[in-house]
Amino acid sequence: MMQILEFREKLREIYQKYQNYLNPLLKFIVGFVVFLVINKAIGYNDKLNKITISFLLAAVSAFTPSAILVLLAMILSLAHVYSVAKFLAILLVFIYLILYCFFIRYTPKYGYVVLGIPILYILHIPYVIPLLLGLIASPITILPTSCGVAIYYIIHIIQEEVATATDITKMDDIFPIFINIIDKIVANKQLIMSIIVFALVITLVYVIRRLKIEYAFEIAIGAGTITTIIGFLIVDLRLGIPKQIGAMILGTLISALIVNIIQFFRRVLDYTAVENVQFEDDDYYYYVKAVPKIKVSMTNVKVKRINAQHDSEEELDDSFDDDDREDTKEVERQIRDTRTREARLQDNMNRRR
Repeated sequence: MMQILEFREKLREIYQKYQNYLNPLLKFIVGFVVFLVINKAIGYNDKLNKITISFLLAAVSAFTPSAILVLLAMILSLAHVYSVAKFLAILLVFIYLILYCFFIRYTPKYGYVVLGIPILYILHIPYVIPLLLGLIASPITILPTSCGVAIYYIIHIIQEEVATATDITKMDDIFPIFINIIDKIVANKQLIMSIIVFALVITLVYVIRRLKIEYAFEIAIGAGTITTIIGFLIVDLRLGIPKQIGAMILGTLISALIVNIIQFFRRVLDYTAVENVQFEDDDYYYYVKAVPKIKVSMTNVKVKRINAQHDSEEELDDSFDDDDREDTKEVERQIRDTRTREARLQDNMNRRR
């Protein structure tokens, strides 16, 4: 366990040291994958369906906010549809505008959620998103999650309607196509029920992880996983698609494992060292429960070559003295940490008032 914690701490140190370079790189990779997926799904325009186009768009996304990535992805998909069905592209503009305004108005920093869900659907692990958002965000992220689910199903509807829309030559014929697309979106029970289950999971995980109980984060992930399995089990049985149940359960378990790994690198709490701190100011007396984070300092291993027996005996005696001094220093360090934590808690309380 100690080696795992040291590995975690090492990765965190590397990220903190090079985050100015790693963040754009990660954004570039995400953007590149997004544009490749769009080109593969609806790559009707041969000029746009090239790796160089995906590379250039991803390079732009690497140094811009996530909302720009969403906008570029929408523009690319519109360009592909426009090349084969101009009137369908016009309809798609209105749908995208509604979704984009709906998303950008309330949750502009969660653009990766909107695009991440369709990609994770392809990998059969979209359940990562609601579990993770419940841990790190608030229920407001239901909005970008819903937009992501809607975009995934809209892409499938576009693929079905492109063949019909290519025969449209008159503006009068566009209204029935528009009504047909809207009807397919509204009547898609799997879309609606998926949004409901995702919203329920986000809310449940958020509520549980905020409870003042030990292992709240782990319990929240477990509860969210069970809720996801039960929710989509009901959806699959209700819609008569039992073949998806096995893949859904496996995908949910893999998603829970991924979220646990992410949570491990975010925060590890030591519930064996919980402290109940009490202090007061002029107006209040405070009872605070402090759960320390586990932090491991990297160990430096030094190898000594011992040539004689008496040298080893002397070094053994010295090692006992060193152990005593280390124990004393450790106790003193814990006392200092406790006092520092109490002072920090009191400062936070005063600042809130």
